[in-house]
Amino acid sequence: MRYLNPDEVRAALPMSDAIESMVHAFGGDREAPNRMLLGVSLFMPGRLDSYTGVKVVSSVPGDPAGIVAVFDESGHPLGLVDGPTLSAIRTAAAPGLATDRMAAPDACVLAMLGAGAMAADQVAAVRAVRPIREVLVWSRTEASARALADSVGGQVVPDADEAVARADVVSTATPSRAPLFDSSSLRPGTHVNAVGAFTPEMVEIPGEVVEQAFVVVDDREAAAVEAGDLLRVDREPDADMADLIGGRVAPSGQPFTLFKSVGIASQDIAAAVMALTNAEQQDLGTVL
Repeated sequence: MRYLNPDEVRAALPMSDAIESMVHAFGGDREAPNRMLLGVSLFMPGRLDSYTGVKVVSSVPGDPAGIVAVFDESGHPLGLVDGPTLSAIRTAAAPGLATDRMAAPDACVLAMLGAGAMAADQVAAVRAVRPIREVLVWSRTEASARALADSVGGQVVPDADEAVARADVVSTATPSRAPLFDSSSLRPGTHVNAVGAFTPEMVEIPGEVVEQAFVVVDDREAAAVEAGDLLRVDREPDADMADLIGGRVAPSGQPFTLFKSVGIASQDIAAAVMALTNAEQQDLGTVL
């Protein structure tokens, strides 16, 4: 059994591989029970084809900790992977895949709303699939926006509506309980990735946008109980990621496309298996 620390996870799981693993995460045979909060830790068990796994991560703000454990078809442990690092990468890889399937091929301006721990990977994922030449960063905290902009070669924009109005792709990763921008700011043809709101009380996207967009979710059952952006306006998704990557549905004239993610365990399993496989080939990690 192999253990990968945070640096080893990043070395073993480049964003292009992480995005590729999401095709398996959403397209495979999966079981993804809703996450459970026990004490201060979130537990996410799941199955993806013959693999099973569980992610346990702390819910204490500013104190990332946790682990992902993966098991083979016989129940033997394949490995352990640092949980917060894997979460950040796989949380970004899903919007990366959605952007690849739904955003305009020539999309080149990204607005990143939110500058927390997940934001840099969100930028990397969109850059992996589109020729992004300009990254516009907005955050309620100016210092955080500046730090992210400096790290990704972006530009701080003090007004969220201005950033959205200039963007071809908008990504949001905040703990907001109110829409981050006005619906009138969003230009027709824009693709939106909404990943920050993962409880019924949390909201990032204006209701008018949710109502008008072609809406894809990572998992219908999870979204039905956790996706506050959709629940707030009683919006049923048009498709899930399995439908999208399987070619069973496609946008049909809606002014916007929206990927609403709450995160499911099959993403962690697929990404962890990819990371552990790559790590074995590269002789990374500690064999326990």
